[in-house]
Amino acid sequence: MTKFDIETVRAMQEAGMVVSVQFGGGFCRPTHVNLTPEQVVTYLEEGLDYVLRLQGIEPAEYEDWQASDGRALCMETLKGGNLCSNQVASQCDLPTRKKMHRNEYCRRHSGG
Repeated sequence: MTKFDIETVRAMQEAGMVVSVQFGGGFCRPTHVNLTPEQVVTYLEEGLDYVLRLQGIEPAEYEDWQASDGRALCMETLKGGNLCSNQVASQCDLPTRKKMHRNEYCRRHSGG
């Protein structure tokens, strides 16, 4: 992008227009990220992956979270070497899922 493009975005924001990118949603509240003019230009070049990284989220984590519908799974390794497929939480937001997924035991494996 050219310097003119950044100036145009700045003028838009000074006029009261806010550039906000939304991601997530569906099974939990969506996240909204307001961008600076420089970030808008980078977002237009790189897409959602750039905004995810601004939030400390790797694109692969986001895709896995979406594919799981927000479910966090048990950390137990079964006799055959597979991981337990029981849930420890459902419809988690991404930070909660990152904390719990494969880091906690389900009811069956927690002894409770």
